[in-house]
Amino acid sequence: MFLRKQWLLQLLLAVVLLGQLLNASASDTKSYYIDDPIFGGQAYIVEAGHRNKELVVLVHGLGDVAADTWTRFIPKLAKHYRVLTFDLPGFGRSSKSNQLYSPDNYVAFINYLVKQTGHEQFMLVGHSMGGNIALRFAATYPYKVKRLMLVDAAGVLHRTTYTSYFTHYGINMAPQFYPEQGQDIRSIAGAILGELARRNNVVQAGEEMVLSDPMMRERLMGGNPTTIAAYAMMMTDYSETLSSMKVPTLILWGAKDNVIPLRTGKVLATNLPNSGLIVLSNAGHVLMEDEPLIFSNWLRRFVSESEDGFQSLLNDKKYRLEKGSDNNSKRIASCKNSSGKVFKGNYRLITIENCHNVEIESARIGSLTIRNSQVVINNSHIKSPGKAVLVENSDLQVNGSTISGLPAIEFNKSQLDIAGTTLQSSGAALKNADEAPAVQQRRPGPLGMLDTNETTIIFSVSFLNSKYYDRLLHGPINFKPEQAW
Repeated sequence: MFLRKQWLLQLLLAVVLLGQLLNASASDTKSYYIDDPIFGGQAYIVEAGHRNKELVVLVHGLGDVAADTWTRFIPKLAKHYRVLTFDLPGFGRSSKSNQLYSPDNYVAFINYLVKQTGHEQFMLVGHSMGGNIALRFAATYPYKVKRLMLVDAAGVLHRTTYTSYFTHYGINMAPQFYPEQGQDIRSIAGAILGELARRNNVVQAGEEMVLSDPMMRERLMGGNPTTIAAYAMMMTDYSETLSSMKVPTLILWGAKDNVIPLRTGKVLATNLPNSGLIVLSNAGHVLMEDEPLIFSNWLRRFVSESEDGFQSLLNDKKYRLEKGSDNNSKRIASCKNSSGKVFKGNYRLITIENCHNVEIESARIGSLTIRNSQVVINNSHIKSPGKAVLVENSDLQVNGSTISGLPAIEFNKSQLDIAGTTLQSSGAALKNADEAPAVQQRRPGPLGMLDTNETTIIFSVSFLNSKYYDRLLHGPINFKPEQAW
């Protein structure tokens, strides 16, 4: 009897030890290479955690740090989840060659990897270019993404607004078509932008041809994966997808991000219906390095909150100002000969004259006049039965807002950059109040004779609904004097 009990005890101990070994092997981090079916060559893969747990996929941004971006966060995640990350093809330890490293091709690559895990649904995290790829994946396969986390995501706005992004990575903003191109762009930037707007379809077709043709990529981009990936990412257009995406999305941004400024995060937060925005005040573009403990906490909550808890988190961090109630405010405000002023709340009228670095944030306004000033409008609603916004000799940036009027915006000798915004009117939504000159002024440029009388407005993921047009707006558009849309 004693021997039998001893034998059973030893057997039980062996079973426990075996279970511990199996559990350890299931949660250990392992790295390996696979044959890449999308780009060719080999891709470097990192896996950790328990095979039978929920899957978390981490997507890095540009640069050869690649999957190591997530190294410090993987052990904690792996205690309770299965973690999958990788060096995107063209980066880190994965093969590098002259391939079309586009978001759509990266989506196909990630989809292939996820299928190998056997998971039908997973949680997806992406940083910078990886955020763009993650967003593209969620737009393509929304039923596969349980939750989405975008960290300083790049490439949502039109590429003409992202000079700092290309400069940061040492990439020319456009393929080099002739030796003096950079000098010409600097010397007559406005006229060049206007000509690019005039020939936007032709230019875009040329860019797409360069990206799709290996010989052209080699000649104009040196076959460099970083340049190809960055430019292909900037070619993506989310105009038709942002407002229809229903994947629960947590957006994290560094307030001091000079590579992809916070305006992109605000545009995402006002256009993704089920999203919340968290801004880390002391972080830059790589907030995982700048604020690792804070980032780790938000990552933990992203993966661990219950469905109801995560939805409550998004509601608590909701940035988008709902269209809901009308603005009945009688408040009138102004800024004259000042700098750095901020307007929030409800106003009947705001007048801004000779002011710099003015911000209008989460406001409802009846009418807005801007003269000789620099103004940024974020997450605001401006609605008037008459002229909603008048802009004269000013620099105006509008992000994630709705402007309704007759017209919505009237401008004169001004620069406008409009992103993630809806313009509405029963008549003309946009009106160029510049008077037509008696003699048309043109100047020579590398693309021919350039018209300097037109005003070029840069649009990103925006929408115009007027008597004359009902269309998405993404890219530079020229307005002749006295022209109305």
